[in-house]
Amino acid sequence: MKPLYGEFDLGIDEKCRLSIPAELRRAIDPEKDGTSFYVVEGDNGALWLYVESIYESMAFRSETDLMPEPDLVEFDQLSFTLATKVDLDAQGRVLIQEKILRRAGLGKEITLIGVRDHIELWNREAWLVQREKLRARRQEIAERARHLRHARSQGAAKTN
Repeated sequence: MKPLYGEFDLGIDEKCRLSIPAELRRAIDPEKDGTSFYVVEGDNGALWLYVESIYESMAFRSETDLMPEPDLVEFDQLSFTLATKVDLDAQGRVLIQEKILRRAGLGKEITLIGVRDHIELWNREAWLVQREKLRARRQEIAERARHLRHARSQGAAKTN
């Protein structure tokens, strides 16, 4: 899959349908990635949409265990029970249940952002605030990301 990127101010219609911009749909190969999305609550409180192939790959990335640690059980309960699979219709829309939109604090006016391997849905006003916070901390965030990527590459080099 190609990276998902960009910022789109959109509306959710009266039937709770959201149009996925064509620009983002073109980054998804239905043959490899599927034609559905999984909607999950992200750590930042926004709704995250993952294409089938990415979500299913992440879901089975770690091994299952007959006696998992309680923290892992709680994480799985939180992550999988609140996930919903939604299909992309012929017009490029997904139907998101009203209770999911309410739980995420989303009204009819949202901002959709592409974030590498997923799409995030934000309340438009909340996104404007978050975007400005991120912009104000741009240098700090870039430096921390560089350190994290360096540490990960060093760890990967040690295991090879």
